[in-house]
Amino acid sequence: MPALSYFASAFFFIFFLNVSSVGAASFIDNKNGTVTDSTTGLVWQKGDSFHDLEKGLNWYDALDYIMRKNSEKFAGHDDWRLPTKKELNRLWVSSGKIKSKDDEMLGLPSVFAGGGSYYIWTGDERGLDLAWYFGLGHKENYFNLKDLADLEQGTKMVRSTRPGVNEQ
Repeated sequence: MPALSYFASAFFFIFFLNVSSVGAASFIDNKNGTVTDSTTGLVWQKGDSFHDLEKGLNWYDALDYIMRKNSEKFAGHDDWRLPTKKELNRLWVSSGKIKSKDDEMLGLPSVFAGGGSYYIWTGDERGLDLAWYFGLGHKENYFNLKDLADLEQGTKMVRSTRPGVNEQ
């Protein structure tokens, strides 16, 4: 019986280690202003537009920001885009300890930069005049007029390392 108990304990310990370390280990700091999520193959901007511009953006300005960063080949690439709602919802972690520019807790893995926007624009549109944005504090999905930046929304650029993959 003691051998069975030892085996069961060892199995539980190994299983627990594998389950608990996957999420934390999946985010890798690329040391070039980006973070790779090895689980999804997405590469994220480590900071966001607020770190560069020190102001909020409307949705159109967010697109212009990404176009400028693509022309500069940010981190060696020119295929950056706005994330989808689904991608931002998957990025969010309940244990996030990073704080926003307004000292609010954000649900981002610890490898990301603090001091950025609380609300992040998505590439998902709702009709002609509206677009979705995501609240990093409490995993919130909202939509707003594209030409408003009333909540100092920012953008966190993303790109895929897997060809043909735009959304995870």
